[in-house]
Amino acid sequence: MIGSVIAGYDRHRGWRYALAMWQDCMRRSVGTELVRTAEAALHRLACGKMNLQVRGTNAAVAGFYQRLGSGGEDRVSMGGLL
Repeated sequence: MIGSVIAGYDRHRGWRYALAMWQDCMRRSVGTELVRTAEAALHRLACGKMNLQVRGTNAAVAGFYQRLGSGGEDRVSMGGLL
């Protein structure tokens, strides 16, 4: 295995939860193919929108997703410890 992607769909919208790959495979389109495969699977389920969250300090990952067509949205991400 050289990479993995985790995505989900709750019948409202899809989410990209995680994308990972061996560092040696970066910049070889592996990440792009994994994202496109997840998008295609969600599209087959009639999912019309997929969200993801990226830390504001992670410019490299934000740039990767922007190149794939994702963009920023006016949202507030909230969380809390249990």
